[in-house]
Amino acid sequence: MRSWIIVVVSLFELSLARSRLCLDDFDLPDGSSQEYNYKIPHGDEVGYWTKIDKDASGQDRRVAFSRSFYIFGRFGESSVEGEDTTITAGLYKDDELVYKTVINCNQGSWENWILNQDGKEEKILHGTLDKACQAGENFDLIMKNDNFHLANWIFNAQPLQHEVRVFSRKTNKVRRNPITGKTETVYIDDVERPAVKILSKSGIYNATHFRFEATGSALFTRLAFGPCNAWPDNLDSECQQVREWVHSRSKANLTDETLADLKKGADANFTRGLGVFGNNIITFNPVCLSGKYFNWIQQVIHADHKIPLYLPNGDPNVNRAYCCCTDMRTGQVFGNNLERNCQLMTECVTYNPECDHAFDPEIGKEVFEDMGTEEENI
Repeated sequence: MRSWIIVVVSLFELSLARSRLCLDDFDLPDGSSQEYNYKIPHGDEVGYWTKIDKDASGQDRRVAFSRSFYIFGRFGESSVEGEDTTITAGLYKDDELVYKTVINCNQGSWENWILNQDGKEEKILHGTLDKACQAGENFDLIMKNDNFHLANWIFNAQPLQHEVRVFSRKTNKVRRNPITGKTETVYIDDVERPAVKILSKSGIYNATHFRFEATGSALFTRLAFGPCNAWPDNLDSECQQVREWVHSRSKANLTDETLADLKKGADANFTRGLGVFGNNIITFNPVCLSGKYFNWIQQVIHADHKIPLYLPNGDPNVNRAYCCCTDMRTGQVFGNNLERNCQLMTECVTYNPECDHAFDPEIGKEVFEDMGTEEENI
């Protein structure tokens, strides 16, 4: 029987130079590992990651907070002769599988599995890798939980699913038909979601642990978790690289026309994005002052568990985000002080945040001199 390393990290929001507002972000023991068992913060606490809210019609509605698991690692130069290189990661309720992915580098393939209602493991999705696993290269694997039946695996910016479903979604709002005068329910047309729902024996939000293991040359180096953005190490003063990395794994779905327009500016390397298979929405991409430096005010940063999903009147809280004063070199919340340096995005739009203390005049001078602007115009 395999013995898992189980780690429980104290729960507080982190703002490291490699993530924003994650609950956890840490290097694995000895700098790398081939197996890990992460106890999800509050995973066994009923009503933390899900809750009952009243919608606009006054009806109780069970809702879930989105969250992301980030695994970072690398492929070694060699592995044990005859041993395949594989990466397996999954959500578990104690020892019971909820949903996992298995990446087989030697075969260039991936498979996604659930434990079905009969208690048997069932393969529900499979495909081929877009890019081979290369010795000496880094890799990343993201698991995004969007709601009770949607969970996206993303490996090196490749979504590990491939089909969408389009439908009309019923809302709790009504309107009067101008022709008939009758009251009608409002529907939202052309809603897109991943085609395959995760209908495992235990639901996604019943998971208590996130486990991952590797064979062959694959090694894990770091884990981050929370309703947050995270990115690879060693990208201080590389804002544009961070922006491109986050974007390529986002829910953006850029058109050919938009991509052509972007070729003229700083975002020339942007990809189309992953659409409904992505991690976070495009508005959470970091904003750069230049190729190297982050803007000292980030007006849209991913919301955490503290911001409610619904407003007091029952309407969905569509502006769930923070606005934060930011370290211009690292992109982290300035001084790692959320209380002083973050406020609700809606407040930021109404009242410009006091972020003068986050502006680095030396960086400003460097950036504006590169732009050919006189220092006194800063």
